[in-house]
Amino acid sequence: MSQQNPPLFCKPAIGNHETVHTEFVPGINGTISFKSLELKTELPIIHEWVNMDYTRAFWQLNGHYSQLFAIYQCMELNPYSHSFTGFLNNEMICQFDVYSVFADELKEHVEQEANDCGFHLLMSPIKKAIPGLTVAVIKSFLNYYFSFPEAKRMYAEPDVNNSKSIDLLVRCGFEKVKVVDMSYKRAEVYITSPLPLSKGEG
Repeated sequence: MSQQNPPLFCKPAIGNHETVHTEFVPGINGTISFKSLELKTELPIIHEWVNMDYTRAFWQLNGHYSQLFAIYQCMELNPYSHSFTGFLNNEMICQFDVYSVFADELKEHVEQEANDCGFHLLMSPIKKAIPGLTVAVIKSFLNYYFSFPEAKRMYAEPDVNNSKSIDLLVRCGFEKVKVVDMSYKRAEVYITSPLPLSKGEG
């Protein structure tokens, strides 16, 4: 399929850090919200997260802060990708990177439509375990993503050895498509379509 890459439809304007989605999730008795990543104030926190033991193997972003800043500054200016931060009751708990499949290596492995996107999720280190939190976060973000009429499908491509992420995707309604060899990992590709509004499963 030959077609010009459409810009990422869910990308807020550069510099707009207003909350884009908020919902109360009964299953975790808390309010989840999302907005654009703020480089100066929030990226230092993300830098701490990606240098921890639980993230190094699969995120591969550990290293000097200046390198991470350059990556996310490019993402902020890139019309085909965007980084969001997620909050539980106003405390930052996660980061979502969303990208257009047409502008990513994944396009070589799947049949895609113009506005198909993929995502990566980074959760904060656990301070106090909240059962069902990550599932609630993913479903809440999908509620935001699928609120756009352009959104028809969302992809995910976890490393084949990342069993925790794969289990979470299945619990969130994703279906396995195939196993692919990408330039930097062997991945299981998953996909989901619009979901009904979350009822706060936890």
